[in-house]
Amino acid sequence: MAEHEAHPPMDGDNLRHRDTAAPLRMEGGSGGDAALGHQHPPPSTTMACCRRRCRTMHPGSISNLCSATLGAGALSLPFAISLTGIVFGVLLLIASAYLTIISIDVIVEACARTQLYKYEDVSVRLVGKGAGRVLEASLLIFCFGTAVAYIVAVGDILDQGLRSIPALTEWKLMRMYSRESIMVLFWVTVMFPLSLQRNVQALERFSPLGVLSIIFLVMSAVIHEITHLSDDTDAAQSHATTDLSSMMWPGSFWDVVQAFPIFIFAFSCQVNVCAIYEELAPSLDHADATNNTDSAVKERTMGRITRNGILLCMSLYILIGLFGFLDFAEMTDDNILNNYCIKSTHDPLMTAASVFVAVAIVVAFPFNILPARVTLKLILERMRRRRRCATCFRFFESVACGNCLFKWTAGPSLQQEEGDAPSLEDSDANASSPVTTPLLEGDRFGDGPHLIPHMSLEGLPLDEKDEELYSAESSAAEHFLLTLLLSGSALIIALLVPGISVVFGLMGGTAASILSYILPGLFMRDALDEESSRRDKLLSNFFVVGGTLIGVLTTATTIYGLFSPGSASETCGSSGSESATPGVR
Repeated sequence: MAEHEAHPPMDGDNLRHRDTAAPLRMEGGSGGDAALGHQHPPPSTTMACCRRRCRTMHPGSISNLCSATLGAGALSLPFAISLTGIVFGVLLLIASAYLTIISIDVIVEACARTQLYKYEDVSVRLVGKGAGRVLEASLLIFCFGTAVAYIVAVGDILDQGLRSIPALTEWKLMRMYSRESIMVLFWVTVMFPLSLQRNVQALERFSPLGVLSIIFLVMSAVIHEITHLSDDTDAAQSHATTDLSSMMWPGSFWDVVQAFPIFIFAFSCQVNVCAIYEELAPSLDHADATNNTDSAVKERTMGRITRNGILLCMSLYILIGLFGFLDFAEMTDDNILNNYCIKSTHDPLMTAASVFVAVAIVVAFPFNILPARVTLKLILERMRRRRRCATCFRFFESVACGNCLFKWTAGPSLQQEEGDAPSLEDSDANASSPVTTPLLEGDRFGDGPHLIPHMSLEGLPLDEKDEELYSAESSAAEHFLLTLLLSGSALIIALLVPGISVVFGLMGGTAASILSYILPGLFMRDALDEESSRRDKLLSNFFVVGGTLIGVLTTATTIYGLFSPGSASETCGSSGSESATPGVR
C-alpha cells in the first residue's frame, strides 16, 4: 500500500507557485488585515494544504512500519520489566528503540547506495554470499519461532477462555480437558488448514488487526490497572506493602541478560525496511526540490517515518510494560494475558482484548509459515542439485577433475550462484546498471514474499506471474509435506516449551540479533573509508561485536534457564492472589 497510491500527486507548478507566493505583511497591529484587504483562503485551498501536509507526514508508511514492529512480543514485555526492574526496563526500551532507528537508517542508506530493495540482495551485494546463507537461516528461524510463539499464545488464550464458560465447566468431558489437547485440536481444525494456503491475499484485508489488537490491549491494561487500584482495597494494600526497591531495580545481572532478547525481538522490523523504503514516494516541497536530489529527500523522509513509527511503538511498549508489571508485580507471567485470569474474573474488557489478540494471531499464522516454507524449499532444492563426484568427492559444480567434467558441467546459473557476489566497484556497467539478481539464482527466493510480520499481516502481494511461478514450484504432495513439517514441528515445540518468553528469548538472541544488529553493522563497515568519523567506526564495531556478544550470552542464558529448577504452578490472578513463579507453567 504505497503512499503515492493512496493520494494522487499534486501539480508541481501550482505547488511551487503556492510556496513561493509573497506573504502578506502585517503593519500597524491588529488592523493590518483590514488595511491590506486580507481574506481567509477559500476552502479548496485549505483542503489542498491539508492534503499536502498529510502527504508530508506519510501516515501509510508509518502504519506499515508499526505493523512490522508491533506484535506478540508485547505480551512478554511486562515479564521482561519484572526481571529488569522499572528503571532498567524503561532504559532498555529506550535504548532498543534508539538502536533500531540507527540500524534502519543504515539499511536505508545501503538500499540507496546499491539501488537494491530486498534485504537479502543488499546483504549479498555488500557483505558477500556467506551473508546470504546466514540471512536465509535467520529468516527461517525467525518465521518458525514466531509460529511457535503464536501457537503458545493461542493455547493460553483458549485455555483461559474455555474455562471461563460455566456450561462447559459443568460438562463431564471437561474432566478430560487439558491445555495441550485444546492446542492440538485447534491446530488441526484451524491453524494447519490456514497454513496450507498457497495464496494468502484473501487474508490481507485483516492486516490492521495486528496493530489494532496491540493498541486495544495496551488501553485495556492501563484501564485495568487504574480500576484495579481504585476499586480493590486489598490490591492497593498489596502495592503499598510491596518492596519498591525490588520493583525499581533488577534482582541480578542475569535477570537483565534474560530480559534483553525480549526487547530485541519486540523491535525487530529490519527485514521489512527495504520494502517500505522502496514504495515510498516523498512529496518535495520547494526547498527540497531546489537544494536536494530526489534520493536524498527520500532518505530524509524515511528518517522521519522511522523516528515517528519507532517512537509510537516505544510509547505503547512502555505503557503495557509498566502498567502490566505494576498490576501484578512479582507475579507477572511471561504472557500478560494469563495474569488477567478471565476464566475466574469474567472481565469483559480483558476478555475482549484476549479475543482480539487471538483472532489477529490466527490470521497472521500463515504469513509466517509461507516465507518459512519458501526458504526451506529453496534449501532442499539446492541440496538436491548437488551431487558428489565419486572420484574427488567434491560437488560437481566445482569441476575439480576429469570425472566431474565428464559427468556434469555447471550451468551459467549455478556458476553465477557459486561465484562471489559482485562488488560496487566491479565495472562502470555495474555502476550504471546495478545488479538486481536475486539472492539465489533460479531459487526464486529474491522474488518470493520476504516481509516477515510479527502480529501484522502486511505481506507483499504476489502479482499474477509470481503467483503462477510459486504455485508451480511445488507439487501438491511436496507442498503438504513441507507445510506439515513446519507447522507440525512448531506445534510440538509449542507443547514442550515452558513459556512464551523462552521462544522470544531464543529468537531475540539468534535470528533477531543477526537481522537487527550484526548485518547492519557489517553494512556500516562496508561504507567506511579514511574520511569516516570515529563515531561511525565505533558504532559499526559496536553493532557487530556487541550484537554477537549479546546474541551468544542471551541465548546461552535462555537455554540454561530451560534446565534450571523452578516452580511449575500456574500463574493466574492479580497481586496478592495465589500464584507461582512467573513465566513457568
